[in-house]
Amino acid sequence: MKKITVRIAKLPDLDQLQNLQVDMEHTIEDEPYPDKLGKLGVEYILNNPNQGFYLVAQHSSNVIGALRISFERSVSRNGFFWWIQNVCVHKDYRGNGIFQKLHNEIVKLAKKNDDVVAIKLHVHTNNKSAIKAYEKAGMKKTPEYPYILNLK
Repeated sequence: MKKITVRIAKLPDLDQLQNLQVDMEHTIEDEPYPDKLGKLGVEYILNNPNQGFYLVAQHSSNVIGALRISFERSVSRNGFFWWIQNVCVHKDYRGNGIFQKLHNEIVKLAKKNDDVVAIKLHVHTNNKSAIKAYEKAGMKKTPEYPYILNLK
């Protein structure tokens, strides 16, 4: 496989990121939200960097993997959690360490930022391959449980 590069996403990556988002949703969700919503969500983040950013893995001119970072301010730790969200790797490249490359770059970026105190993520319990990749990257399961109150 040719060299994989990892970089911050830019607006020209929009279409490829949207396609990865839709594929990810259809892979892990029993009842995915409409594709249009996910596509609009990706566009929103790319246009509003104060809300987070995407990191992409690129092979040739193709975006083959991505993850999104969102920010949460921790009062008790007086710093920011960077939340890894929307991890998606093109199905033809899964199992090739793409997440590991993205994760390594996020850790490197976070360590350069004095305000980042931890990197967190949540994962669907049915996504066994993702759980395995996260544990391989050194992430640890916490005693926290996610709860949600859907409004839309």
